[in-house]
Amino acid sequence: MKKMALSSILLALVAVMGWAGPSIDVVVPVYDFGSVIEGIAVAHTFVLKNVGDDVLEISGVRSSCGCTTADLATTSIDPGSSVDLDVLVDTAGFSGTISKSITVYSNDPDRPALSLRIMGDLQTAEAHHIPASDAFYLLYLLVDLRAPEAYEAHHVLGAVNIPSEDLVDALVSLPRETFLILYDADGQAAEDAAATLRENGFTFVHTLYGGLDEWVHLYGMKNLFYGETGYPLPERVALSGNRGANQLQVSELNYLFYLYIDVRSADAYANEHIMGSINIPYADLDAWRPLLPTDALIITYDEMGVVGDEAALWLNDHGFGSAKSMLGGLDEWIRQYGVRHLFSTSN
Repeated sequence: MKKMALSSILLALVAVMGWAGPSIDVVVPVYDFGSVIEGIAVAHTFVLKNVGDDVLEISGVRSSCGCTTADLATTSIDPGSSVDLDVLVDTAGFSGTISKSITVYSNDPDRPALSLRIMGDLQTAEAHHIPASDAFYLLYLLVDLRAPEAYEAHHVLGAVNIPSEDLVDALVSLPRETFLILYDADGQAAEDAAATLRENGFTFVHTLYGGLDEWVHLYGMKNLFYGETGYPLPERVALSGNRGANQLQVSELNYLFYLYIDVRSADAYANEHIMGSINIPYADLDAWRPLLPTDALIITYDEMGVVGDEAALWLNDHGFGSAKSMLGGLDEWIRQYGVRHLFSTSN
């Protein structure tokens, strides 16, 4: 009898020990988002819970192609507690039914690799759409280093004006992860400005070889904003020395050139917009036709994409065959990238 009682106790202890320790759980491991247009990002939050009786340690999260995860608020989850895992799926470039996996690694002895999944169907985007992720990939920022009065008289469309003497004060507002192209009148001051940016941690900094004068000599007023008097052709100065590795020829900028147009109101634009975009409210597009490039990519956007779509279609119907509308508008941009590359009065 004593042996039987001891055996029962040992079996009970083994059972208890088998249940002891951390245990990961998620209420719904598969999220079906239904149907969205290709290029719209899908967001979902999985709630990871520790249903064990010891601290659960998350050692890593791995996602499949096109799927990104946010940092967890904590990787140590007490018994009975939980943590949110935010997942964003970029659907650009995919079609039909998609299924994306996320694997969560932990110290759960029974389930060290928890599999999660996001799935759904994609509708084909319209020909005039461009996904926010593609628009973001194209980003560069033109910086005009000349005096404000020179900038107001004529500048490359989409360039922002930061005079050389104000550059240090403007460092905090410039995006560090974006391709920056600096130019002045003849290319001389731009080299010093580029050196200042590199000394302050900016990696992707280039200058325009020969500056704006060289552009005008080769392309005239193409892709330039200018006043009624235009821009007088400057005296041609022969470019001396070998072009540096971080100097772009004007022909290269011409090849890369694209234009963001914010078609919202002036007030909405002033409050928040993509850096380098120009503001042309939809009703004013016709008045701007002589200044807009007919052979370059034009990306229109508004808040949610509706007016941006109308603007792109209008441009396509009036000789601008490369006009696209950013799918989902500025809201989609912010959903995917937050305030990256945005100018905002709230910053």
